[in-house]
Amino acid sequence: MATYNPFARRETHNAHALNLYRVFVPLTWAVVVIVGIYYSLHSPDDTKGGKKLWKQGNKHNTPFSQNTTVTGIYWILLLLSQLSYVWHLFSKETALVAAAANVATHFILNNLFVFAWILLWTRNHFWGSEIILIAHFINQAITYWRHQGLPAFVHLSAVAGPYAWTLTAIFWNGAVAVNSHNLPGRIVANIFIWVILLVGVFDIVVRQDYILGYCLSFLTLSLALRQVAIKIIALQWIFAFVIFAVFLVTSLYISSTKYYGRDSLFRSVAHPESTDRERQPLLNEEA
Repeated sequence: MATYNPFARRETHNAHALNLYRVFVPLTWAVVVIVGIYYSLHSPDDTKGGKKLWKQGNKHNTPFSQNTTVTGIYWILLLLSQLSYVWHLFSKETALVAAAANVATHFILNNLFVFAWILLWTRNHFWGSEIILIAHFINQAITYWRHQGLPAFVHLSAVAGPYAWTLTAIFWNGAVAVNSHNLPGRIVANIFIWVILLVGVFDIVVRQDYILGYCLSFLTLSLALRQVAIKIIALQWIFAFVIFAVFLVTSLYISSTKYYGRDSLFRSVAHPESTDRERQPLLNEEA
């Protein structure tokens, strides 16, 4: 008996799998929303010294800290966009349902990872939350490269949006875990910030993915604004603004080429004529 691989990409999904996805996708999404709202307003009661979700970020000033207002807006927009992804699972169009179902298992894992991260982060378990983010990043990276050609709203809400978050959050959480607020820590951060640029630009350019680019632009802008507030005489905020600009300009360029139907060098993309059109002169001659 063949085993069922929930991570496999399929053109169609059986009714049992779809029913499971239609239950667990909105359920885990709701868990993230409820837990996120709760810990944004309350500190953990079972841990001494625990902090609210965003207050924890403001408490630790690191070279990778983000502006909690901007990042909070990012998360609100991301969670709202994920409602569109949930809707795709209930669509009457088979292609949309299949596309959404193909990443459903990854999306459920994404929500479980975010849920676990919030619980650990607010309770000062920074190394545990870092491990969760690393696992989360691996899951999103696999999803990103394995599932291409998804509808825009599926790609944004289930793939690119969470992927961009994990890429930046790993450094933020890691900096808190190692207490990276002193001079040696800032020097190391001045180097590691370029990893975000390298990974991001590689993904954006190779995949021609302006959606990921805009997500990373949003989060690196948040990073830059927070770094200015933390330490004005420093390189980190300058680097962050440069990376933000690179992501934004690259994304604008790629989206414009797609809009005007051109390639990466802005040359017109030639579309092959249909077989019937190619055979038409021959048919006319035969006639």
